[in-house]
Amino acid sequence: MGTPPRITRDECDAVIARIHRRHSDIDDPRRSELGTEPRDVVSWVLQHGHEGGIPPDVAARDCNDALILHAWCWWDERRRERALLRRGLALAVTATELGSALGIRSRQGVRDRLDRLDALLVHDRPDEQLARASRRAQYDRGAQQRWLHDHHVQARAVLTALVAQTHRFLRGLGSAEAPAGTEPGDSDTATAAGPGDEIADWLAEIIADLAVDEITAATMALAGLLSGALRAHPAARNLDPRHRLHATLLELEALRSALARGR
Repeated sequence: MGTPPRITRDECDAVIARIHRRHSDIDDPRRSELGTEPRDVVSWVLQHGHEGGIPPDVAARDCNDALILHAWCWWDERRRERALLRRGLALAVTATELGSALGIRSRQGVRDRLDRLDALLVHDRPDEQLARASRRAQYDRGAQQRWLHDHHVQARAVLTALVAQTHRFLRGLGSAEAPAGTEPGDSDTATAAGPGDEIADWLAEIIADLAVDEITAATMALAGLLSGALRAHPAARNLDPRHRLHATLLELEALRSALARGR
């Protein structure tokens, strides 16, 4: 069975207004009983929408609009169920107790149900694996940030060396005009032509993070992209193996590996 399309509250209100207007046009004396809440309107259409005095074309359009409202109610029920499960867990109600009200007999069943609701409401797909993958990704990002916080001095030293050696490399290409004493945070960042463009762009972003002393997993990802571009550059491959750039890239590789392992 497919998932009903999402209906926004504005669309829902427009449908209710449309039904009210339709019954006003035919001067239906019972239109005041329609109500303004989606569930009330759906209930009215089911109970009274077919009664005498309502033209068949109006009844048909009411039925179609009531299905749109029903789709809104379907999504709203899932939002309410998720909110109630989360609140119950926050109030220390056991998963078993919460599940019994829904006919779920195990703690894992409640966890699965909540994960499916999370996936449905976030990704439009009731697949608990999506919610779990998202949760793992959030945990991994948090773990990486904690690791970077604990190893901040080491990470900053390696990234600072990477910036310095990249400036040196770009100056050697003759395609950048960064002074020898350029430090992270200086306003003038090397701008290279050709293949050096992306190197200069990633370098600028790393410098910006260092300037405010915010080293994040995203900073390290940029450093990885910069490292790959440097290694692939023909001029870098022609450098003496003892060049400091090679040693700096090895230090960065070791740092990123440690970050990935979390130690």
